[in-house]
Amino acid sequence: MKKVIMAALVVLGLFLNTSVFAADNRTIKADIQSIRIPEGTYLKLELIDPISTKVGNTGDEFNAMLKEDQIVNNTVVLPAGSVFRGTINKIIPAKNLSRSAILYVTFDHVVTTTGRQIPVTAGIYNYPNLTVDGGIFEGGNYGWALQQNWSNTKKIVRTTIDWGKGTGDNMQYVCVPIGAVGGVIGGAFYLVGDSIVDLFKKGNNVNLAQGQILDIMLTQPIDVPIH
Repeated sequence: MKKVIMAALVVLGLFLNTSVFAADNRTIKADIQSIRIPEGTYLKLELIDPISTKVGNTGDEFNAMLKEDQIVNNTVVLPAGSVFRGTINKIIPAKNLSRSAILYVTFDHVVTTTGRQIPVTAGIYNYPNLTVDGGIFEGGNYGWALQQNWSNTKKIVRTTIDWGKGTGDNMQYVCVPIGAVGGVIGGAFYLVGDSIVDLFKKGNNVNLAQGQILDIMLTQPIDVPIH
């Protein structure tokens, strides 16, 4: 009889403990609310750590600081100064034919000013040189190098013509044609010579300096817990 009573008391105790825990768990969940920063939101970050394809490696981590408060429904959800943690996801080294290095980065989470860590999924946007799959590059390829050479050649010709115009009312009629011919010849030598060099030259590395501003876009919403 005593064994039956003891067993009944044990079962009753377990039931009561489970009920209290469930009630407490419901209370905790009820006390936690969150505000969502929607997908597609643009954020402005300032790099705390420099990033370079020349000295960096896949897997290297970096930090960037949020520049502006993120406000939803008149509430500061993510304050300026929150730190975004990122990782170098992939590096394609610079190659011959003036082909630029390509840098791929991902953002893992954000650490708020109160120390809370929140997962983040975002990509870089509005950068001057971006590949179709979101990689950062500087310059481009041999075609881009030829365009730069042609642009510099036109500057050479324009400079020599301007020199001729600056020689005075009488002299410019002689000096402008001389300057133009000299500019064309000099520009042609520059265009051909530099274009040959670019055939064998490696492209630019990607160097993002400390303090550089990066614009990112959330590809998934962020749910920020608010107490």
